[in-house]
Amino acid sequence: MTQIALLTGGSRGIGAATANMLRVRGWTVVAPRRDELDLSVFGSVRYFSSAWTLLRMPLDALVMCAGEWFSAPLARISDSDYLRQFRVFLSHENLVRAFLPRLEDARGCVVAVASTRAFTGGMETAPYSVVKAALVALMQGFAREYGRGVRFNIVAPGLTDTDLGKQVVATSGAQPDAVPQPAEAVAAEIVRLIESGDNGRVMRVVDGVATEAKWSW
Repeated sequence: MTQIALLTGGSRGIGAATANMLRVRGWTVVAPRRDELDLSVFGSVRYFSSAWTLLRMPLDALVMCAGEWFSAPLARISDSDYLRQFRVFLSHENLVRAFLPRLEDARGCVVAVASTRAFTGGMETAPYSVVKAALVALMQGFAREYGRGVRFNIVAPGLTDTDLGKQVVATSGAQPDAVPQPAEAVAAEIVRLIESGDNGRVMRVVDGVATEAKWSW
C-alpha cells in the first residue's frame, strides 16, 4: 500500500526537496498550497483536517517545514512580531493534534523542521529563535506522551540554500561569505527519520552533516 505524507511548506526549499525525495521512494505526497492551508490564519487547519477526514484518507507522515525568517534589534521588536511567529507555531501544533488519530492508526511519524537558532540564539532574531526552541520542546513533549504509537523527531538545519536562507544572509543573520548547505542535505535527514524507528531525536544538519543537537548558550 502506498504511504502518504503531508508536508507544510512543501512548495519550495527544504519542503520541496523532501517532497521530491519521498516521491522517488514511492510515497504519495500532499503539499497543500497556501489557499488550501494557510498557517497564518486561525481556523484554516480545522477546515483542512476536516476535509481530509471526510475523504477518509490515511496518513503515515506529517512533515512541518513551513516557517518565516525574522530579524530586528531587540529594542524594535514588538508583541506583534512574537505573535506573528507564534501563529505558525500554534497552527502546526493544531495540525499535529488534528491528525494524531490518523497517525496513530498508521503508526506513523511527525518530523518538524526547527533551526540551529533554537539552540544558540542569535543577533536580532529573538522571536524566530524563541519559536523554534518552542517547537523543539513541543515535539519532545509529544514524543514522550505519544511515542508508543507515533514517532516525533526534529531536524534543526543551519544555513541552507533556500529563499529563507537568502533572507538570513541579506539581514546579516550569517556572514556574507557563508556557504549554505543544499536543501537536499536537510531533506535526506528528514527522510531518514521518517523511515527509521527513531523517536524524540533532535538532529542538527550543518554543512551537510547530521549530528545530535545539544543546547549551547
